[in-house]
Amino acid sequence: MISRKKIILLLLLPLCSLWTMAQELTVKGTVKDDSGLELLGASIVVKGTTKGVAADGEGHYEIKVKNGDILVFSSMGYTSQERKVTKAGTINIVLSSDVQQLEGTDVVAVAYGTTDKKSFTGSMATIKAENITQRQSADVAKTLEGAVSGVQISNSSGDPGAGSAIRIRGIGSIYGSSAPLIILDGAPYHGSLNSINNSDIESLNVLKDASSAALYGARGANGVIIITTKSGKRDKLSITVDARTGFNTRGIPEYDKISSTSEYYETLYNSLYNKSYFTQTTTNTTERYNTATAWAADNLIKNVGNGYNIYDVPDDQLVLPNGKLNPNAKLKYKDANFNDWEKALFKPGIRDEYNLSLTKGNESNSFYFSFGYLGDEGYNLNSYFNRYSSRFSYKGDVTQWLKANASTMLTYTEKQGTEYSGTNNPFEWTRFIAPIYPIFEHNANGYPTNKYDFGGARKFNGNTNPVATQKHDILFSKNYYLNQSLSLDINLLKNLTFSTSGNFYANFYNSNEFTTPLGGYGKDSNGIGSRYSTHDVIMTFNQLLKYNQSWGNYSFDVLLGHESNKERYASLSGGKKNFLDPLNSEFDNAAVTTSLGSSTTGYFVEGYFGQLNMNYDYKYFLSTSLRRDASSVFAPENRWGTFWSVGGSWLVNREKFLEKVSFINSLKLKASYGIQGNDYLFLPGGGRSYAPYLNLYYVTTDGTKPGLQAGYKGNRKITWEESGNFNTGIEADLWDNRLSIEADFFVKTTKNMLFNMPLPASTGFPSEPRNVADMQNKGVEFSISVTPVRTENVEWQVTANGMWYNNKVLKLPEELREKGLAWGGQQIIKEGGSIYDFYMVKYGGVDPETGDALFWTYTKTTSSDAQESWNLLGSDKYNYEKSKQFVGTSIPDLQGGFGTSLRVYNIDLSVQFSYQIGGKFYDYQYSSLMGTGDLGRNWHTDIRKRWTPENRNTDVPRLEFAGLQGSSSDRFLVSASYLSLRNVSIGYNVPQEAAEKLKLSSIRYYVTGDNLYLWSYRKGLDPRASLSGNGSDRASYSPIRTISMGLTLNF
Repeated sequence: MISRKKIILLLLLPLCSLWTMAQELTVKGTVKDDSGLELLGASIVVKGTTKGVAADGEGHYEIKVKNGDILVFSSMGYTSQERKVTKAGTINIVLSSDVQQLEGTDVVAVAYGTTDKKSFTGSMATIKAENITQRQSADVAKTLEGAVSGVQISNSSGDPGAGSAIRIRGIGSIYGSSAPLIILDGAPYHGSLNSINNSDIESLNVLKDASSAALYGARGANGVIIITTKSGKRDKLSITVDARTGFNTRGIPEYDKISSTSEYYETLYNSLYNKSYFTQTTTNTTERYNTATAWAADNLIKNVGNGYNIYDVPDDQLVLPNGKLNPNAKLKYKDANFNDWEKALFKPGIRDEYNLSLTKGNESNSFYFSFGYLGDEGYNLNSYFNRYSSRFSYKGDVTQWLKANASTMLTYTEKQGTEYSGTNNPFEWTRFIAPIYPIFEHNANGYPTNKYDFGGARKFNGNTNPVATQKHDILFSKNYYLNQSLSLDINLLKNLTFSTSGNFYANFYNSNEFTTPLGGYGKDSNGIGSRYSTHDVIMTFNQLLKYNQSWGNYSFDVLLGHESNKERYASLSGGKKNFLDPLNSEFDNAAVTTSLGSSTTGYFVEGYFGQLNMNYDYKYFLSTSLRRDASSVFAPENRWGTFWSVGGSWLVNREKFLEKVSFINSLKLKASYGIQGNDYLFLPGGGRSYAPYLNLYYVTTDGTKPGLQAGYKGNRKITWEESGNFNTGIEADLWDNRLSIEADFFVKTTKNMLFNMPLPASTGFPSEPRNVADMQNKGVEFSISVTPVRTENVEWQVTANGMWYNNKVLKLPEELREKGLAWGGQQIIKEGGSIYDFYMVKYGGVDPETGDALFWTYTKTTSSDAQESWNLLGSDKYNYEKSKQFVGTSIPDLQGGFGTSLRVYNIDLSVQFSYQIGGKFYDYQYSSLMGTGDLGRNWHTDIRKRWTPENRNTDVPRLEFAGLQGSSSDRFLVSASYLSLRNVSIGYNVPQEAAEKLKLSSIRYYVTGDNLYLWSYRKGLDPRASLSGNGSDRASYSPIRTISMGLTLNF
């Protein structure tokens, strides 16, 4: 018989079970990604309910649930995970990246941290590792060309290892720097970008507006580029080996030049003939003709150099009075390539790159190590760039409340250049030398000897032969880079974290330049040598306090911080000449000291800053920042500046009225405004001004006593340039993320621009810095990504981006408002115009009767009611200074890039273009090739279109030796439009099963090519060489075309 107690217990047992199930359990833990990064905002929701929480800035969460509940862990861009709760305790989750979800959204690096791009209120663009490693450039900045809207890249030289000029959303300043701030793993980086191994980079983030960059205060006015390097994976040991080899060739072909020796002599004869014929005063045409033909015949060889008649007829009979080569003339030289300087100086170079990386980790620690080698030979004889790089990083949980991160980058680079400024410049030489000059001396039978022709009597750069001296001339430099960082993250309280970090950067640079006395401009001095050495040490320290909190649908995070950045820079230089041994560049081998100097300078910036980010229901976002900076550039009383920003965004797709609109995956509206600063002022002669509030003097001497020469008048009143940045835009992902669109409208107004104001000679100083100018950039940028096909085995994507902007100078100093400021040779800055406006004499064509060049010339009558007018006048009335007028601007109408990528099973293909539409470029090199032909210089083949009595309808004036027909005008101002095929890559991934049989996790073969072709206004013209549109008066190293094949192995 069952007792009463047992009956009661049986009745209570179900109630106890119900009570146990209803009891709330506390579960907590962290949510991280597969690289160990804490996932801010990760969602933890009880399945089948709306109950949930979000992870804080450290990835921590805590939630109360019931026994048996299932928790769903999710974050945008990651594969969700589920865990069943059976007891209270800790559940730590690692979410893996979901490639499909990552399209159109990402966790990105921003100022002093990371954020979800969907909630970001500013304007930014990101390039991932796979796109960076496709490009074959020592300078990672070149990967941005055509890939990011609003970014312009210029390369003044294709020399291996040469750097790039970067501009974000136009021109930032006149006399101040327009370059963006570079951040490497959280700290400002001052080194050359060619010191960073592309294979070590995880991502490049470009911050464009005030909301994204204002937290950097004094240095973020021109935008910010954040470089995030790879870190260790919390997994088993993984080894990656990448090897590629290829060749470098000339990427931009040479201008079309006269290559025929007979045509050259005939053209030179015509220029001499016209010189005499059109300067004679007699009206007797027969007499003029006879005099001109005789004078031209007599002076033909004299004007190329005695001994450089390479035909077997007398000098005065080489070209006949009809202007044609004597039909009886036969070439003396037996070797067909006697004048092929390009073949002798330019040959394909080899490019080798090898990279090794290792990564390993567990739940508490991870590390990453890499070593890389790059050997990059130029296509010009004796030019190369070599880089040896290594990097180590560590991330670890020292305790539950303390985390440590450390990294070290050590790089050595060496560079041998050939882009000399003197007569030895091989690019200047091959472009302009007449095709009659031989490389080697020839014997009486016309065969070359083994002795180089230095051309003692040659009119073109006499006593020079770059083929002979190129291997002896030295333009060598080497750099040692060390970048060391350490950071500690301390969890003080729940949701409250303190972080401190230190970064040590050092660069030791040495250069050796030597011009051999064997020939060229070093011969007269019996060799010229110079040495230059610098060391640059920078220390950056940050202290950050972060707090975040959420309640209900509201959440916010607060950042308070302090940063100090101190730099010490020192240099030592010297020069000597008169070297005893022509092959020894050491100073002990030289007799005469020509220069000796040294300098030391310092710079610091200190800032206090704060940021507040808030959101409601992950729908409405607000971000504000405030920073107070002090710069040593300014006098103590004007040293501090205040910079701030405010931005907001609205995820419209999360509104109820769009719940049923299934084709909208994401739709965001955003707007921001802020003030940023710039303290980077250039000296009038170049180089940074570190203390423009102090007078600058140069030490001089009369040979015995020292003296002072005024160089720069200081101004204690100058202070920061301030840029007000407004940005508004839209971001949309549609149709299952198959279509992504981003568009921004921006206005950047810079006031109190730092300006080197010219001073009267009576002051004793040439200029003084002042805050006196205002400028505005206004524009629109866009990027579009379309994925027409996306299946398991096939995916095709097309992308395009572009930017239009207008630059306007709002204010100039009163003294310059009428005449403006001459800038860049052919340009004048005026109020109401842009910084890159060309003011030149307008070319008016050719007088069909005389072949005289016509120019629109300013004239003014001398009567009391003087009338101003523009008249089409000949070259004898040419007046450049008085007749200059606005003829265009270098700023393009549209610039950007487009490309496509295709994956079919295990084969992938990508193609990337960059383009520019509109704008002007002054083609200085072409104008020189269309010149008067003196000093043994060659012509462009367009000289064939010149005016002659038989060819009167042309826009090329008659050719006249040393005459005015080549006068500077907008005749040589051409369209800067171009289309560049930047990169083509094709790869094959070996099937997983085959790789595993070889004990590998993956194998990839690929072929990639960079800078493959350029379409521009004319062959030989590269408008990318200058953002200002001012072509160089000196021929430079053409950009390099690189084609390589490679193999990537993952163990």
